[in-house]
Amino acid sequence: MKRIAFILNPVSGTKQKRRLPLLIRRYFSYAQGYVVAFYRTKCAGDATVVAKRFVAEGYDVVVAIGGDGTVNEVAQALAGSGAALGIVPIGSGNGLARHLHIPMRPRRALKFIREAQARQVDYGLINGTPFFCTAGVGFDALIGNRFAQAGSRGVGTYVRKILREYIFYKPSYYDLTIDGATIRRKAFLITFANASQWGNNAYIAPAASISDGMLDVVVLSEFPLYKTPEVGLQLFTKRIDKLRYVEIFKCRSAVVRCARESYVHFDGEPAQANSCVEVQLVHRALSVLMNE
Repeated sequence: MKRIAFILNPVSGTKQKRRLPLLIRRYFSYAQGYVVAFYRTKCAGDATVVAKRFVAEGYDVVVAIGGDGTVNEVAQALAGSGAALGIVPIGSGNGLARHLHIPMRPRRALKFIREAQARQVDYGLINGTPFFCTAGVGFDALIGNRFAQAGSRGVGTYVRKILREYIFYKPSYYDLTIDGATIRRKAFLITFANASQWGNNAYIAPAASISDGMLDVVVLSEFPLYKTPEVGLQLFTKRIDKLRYVEIFKCRSAVVRCARESYVHFDGEPAQANSCVEVQLVHRALSVLMNE
């Protein structure tokens, strides 16, 4: 019998979740060879605690049902263990699931889990905190903080926060050290990409691979206001790397220094950082259910 646990974040995203337990019973029944556990999270960080318990109890697969934040909490518990991560994306952005071509509809995502294979992938650390899709400093980290404070979820809320904050945002100077060499940039944002996108098919690092042993470091420098539509278009057409305001480096570790404290984000979740941010890659230490 294959032991599989499902961890649902009931406040993630805006999709209806009432039918999920029924769908799980349909696709993962005892008669089909599965022993199933199901848990609804109660607070932030709960998914990590419960996922660790499922690992200790010998479950083969732990499935995160939620957005990138929920995936992050579950994956933290699975990294370095023998259990594989499954994803049913019901969040606002679903960046990692989209990168892995996991279906966005829960029914299809559950079928995908039954058919997919466990493969080893990389993940990153930002000031010691794991991230599995993207992390960064600058504007995207600010938006992650504002979104977390919002009273509602969904793409609409995210877009409204971006438009409101963009008008008043002022880029900062950063010293970025990669492989011993330091560059100084006045940057709108710096993203460390393990996967290719932030979510919602916004490709900040179109060529990023989740298993190549490298992070893509994307530096988006200050750009004129009238270039905003072009930047947005290139972001959603996988051509952001063609802009002259964008530099992309590959590395296994990096250090970012700023003259002032700033926000950081890991998989869209906000955190406060001091003036120094350290990032490094952990190579192929997480097992994920995915296709080739």
